Amino acid sequence: MNLALLKSPEPKGKLDAMTTLTDVAASAVPAGVGVVNGPSGLGFGWDAVRWRHAEDQVRRLRQRIFTATQDGDLKRVRNLQKLMLRSFANTLVSVRRVTEVNAGRLTAGIDRRTVSTSEEKTELVNLIHHQSEPWRARPVSRVYVPKANGQRRPIGIPVIMDRVLQARVVNALEPEWEARFEPKSYGFRPGRGCHDAIEAIFTTACGKNAKRLWALDADLHAAFDQIAHDQLLRQIGTFPARGLIAQWLTAGVVEQGRFTPTERGSPQGGVASPLMLNVALHGMEQAAGVRYYTDADGNPVEAVRNVPIVVRYADDLLALCHSKDQAEQVKARLSTWLAPRGLVFNEDKTRITPLTLGCDFLGFGIRRYRNGKLLIKPSHAAVKRIRKRLAEEMRTLRGANASAVIARLNPIIRGWACYYRTVVSGKVFNALDNYVWNLTYRWALRQHRNKPKTWVVDRYYGTFNTTRKDRWVFGDRDSGAYLIKSSDSDRPPQPGQGHGVPGRPCPGRLLVAPASQT
Repeated sequence: MNLALLKSPEPKGKLDAMTTLTDVAASAVPAGVGVVNGPSGLGFGWDAVRWRHAEDQVRRLRQRIFTATQDGDLKRVRNLQKLMLRSFANTLVSVRRVTEVNAGRLTAGIDRRTVSTSEEKTELVNLIHHQSEPWRARPVSRVYVPKANGQRRPIGIPVIMDRVLQARVVNALEPEWEARFEPKSYGFRPGRGCHDAIEAIFTTACGKNAKRLWALDADLHAAFDQIAHDQLLRQIGTFPARGLIAQWLTAGVVEQGRFTPTERGSPQGGVASPLMLNVALHGMEQAAGVRYYTDADGNPVEAVRNVPIVVRYADDLLALCHSKDQAEQVKARLSTWLAPRGLVFNEDKTRITPLTLGCDFLGFGIRRYRNGKLLIKPSHAAVKRIRKRLAEEMRTLRGANASAVIARLNPIIRGWACYYRTVVSGKVFNALDNYVWNLTYRWALRQHRNKPKTWVVDRYYGTFNTTRKDRWVFGDRDSGAYLIKSSDSDRPPQPGQGHGVPGRPCPGRLLVAPASQT
């Protein structure tokens, strides 16, 4: 165990010549905690970990794996991955990710166990480093979450030990594949997101001289549940934890007490599932006929003329083509390439359309106009969903006070505005603000049926937001809290505020350019 990962307690009295680092570290450890991959007599306590130091160690080792992959030194890559899988810092960071960071940290698997206290986390770390026998993957627990179209999405919840082991494996495998992944792949990758995918589409299709004016808007049918295991394991190659990954793929599913074996797919919900999907779909751009000019180091710089551009986010993709015929060829090539991987297009969501008619991707509406200007806006479906959600929230808040309304709606409005503020959203934001105002006004009238409207307005509306001259802001006069407006994200930031909605920085760039920009 690396002693540098433990915080040294503040010494009491004087340290004599016989006091050692082992004594200092051990004095910070609770009694009864076992030894973890270290010398006899040295314990470990969760609250004594120096997290910045542990994360730095994992980050540096990930960078070494990434660099070795770029250099083509496979032997060194495998040795570094073995080192990562044995790393005590990697175990600490993985346990912390699963038990403190992830949104599903309090969701139990089939063992009905969650880990929340420091003592339980310490015990989990000890168990991982003191296994007398190799771990055998457990089946996942099947649950369902609602989708936007009214259907239900199946989710597989692994047991807590499998989740930690998957996080450790991801830290070893992900850097290797980050050095290999194609340039226009954006889903579930560190440092990349939806806005990067939208920006790639914008830079390709904007301007009067743009050539790729046809779009293949495609979606894969049940991608997580249909991945062929043999093809995926062949892609992974000689990765040191390949056998453990194979166990997770075939561990099975428990639903309502009944066990079902898994012959295909990587159940969505595990820590490693997004990486497995990206590995399985690696090579899609090449299969579609995409080619790039490269620099002296072999890094892709610019797409070759007359080839399509494929922008992929997980199992959603948008192929920008020069003509309808090219788009049909790309679809045929990809259908052939996907078949050995057990995947097919979802024909209900796959279509070929000119950009002049527009298409939706990741919740954005993308349309090119006759003057050559490309405008990206929140899609009609996204606006309809947010209005429906806000109306449902207000319906559940009948009888609550203004403070509860503000606490419930502000995170929703803030998140939606941050997501869409990088595109042409001004009119949509204003319309949404008007809709929210009507919701709050009707809520206030319902709260006080026997009061005149002027009394209701004076009680709930005023100049709560001092940064704008607006007396129609909904707020709570007792606490001074007020309901934010999505249109505030388009305003220049005030001193002490972020570049987005008040008090919150929102990353991204404004995707608007003059028609002459290429």
